[in-house]
Amino acid sequence: MARRHIVTLLTDFGTADPYAAAMKGAILSRSPRATLVDISHEIPPQDLLSGAIVLAQAALHFPPDTLHVVVVDPGVGSDRRILAGRFGGQLFLFPDNGIITFVAETLPLEALVAVRNMRYLPPQQPSATFHGRDIFAPIAGHLLNGLDLAKLGPPPDSYKLLDLPHPSVQQDQIVGQVIYVDRFGNLISNIPEAMVHQTCAALEKLHIVCNDRNVGTLQGAYSFVARGEPLALFNSMGYVEVAVNQGRAADALGAGVGAEVCLVVRED
Repeated sequence: MARRHIVTLLTDFGTADPYAAAMKGAILSRSPRATLVDISHEIPPQDLLSGAIVLAQAALHFPPDTLHVVVVDPGVGSDRRILAGRFGGQLFLFPDNGIITFVAETLPLEALVAVRNMRYLPPQQPSATFHGRDIFAPIAGHLLNGLDLAKLGPPPDSYKLLDLPHPSVQQDQIVGQVIYVDRFGNLISNIPEAMVHQTCAALEKLHIVCNDRNVGTLQGAYSFVARGEPLALFNSMGYVEVAVNQGRAADALGAGVGAEVCLVVRED
């Protein structure tokens, strides 16, 4: 029996409109045995940072040779490039707008090309507003059918990465910020668990402040505080997260992406 190939989709299309389904149909028309997996179609419109985070967190858990098709593409119809690459044994097809940033930080780059060979595109002119259906999906079909990356085009001299905020260590504190808010209203910071362990040997002395609101010390799970109370913990992504037990930290603390998160060492 022929091998089934996995292809994931990450877009900001939502599910109320025909766009995601049209992309799936265009892929299946060229590779009928493909296994389609939705990472998400609920990325906020044009939100490259959210898309980059979601892509990297999900892609890590797929088997080798999975193809990830990424269409969060504010520059659709412009001269922005479409790139195809192999990172850590997995394939990615994406616009050159920085959405590959967290993948590139996490997985080793093995090959990268700019998609230029028109031989692998449909003969009709692609829609200027729907490259997901008219360019990404046909290219994905060819890759799923075994097309060598090198045939799509030449390697680019460089590719775009997002200008990300980085946490800093300042005397007795670590200062970072919220970079993602999930559907539960949890505030996910850019402070990695590894940095916290490297900076402070006594985690029980750390007090967390988010958006100028005291959150308390690090907890082991959401249920370690009373319902409705804020807390901070190391989440499944490996970052410091500010949450509210059975509530929404984003609402309770009036915080969102960009809000400051501080871990301060106190002796009391």
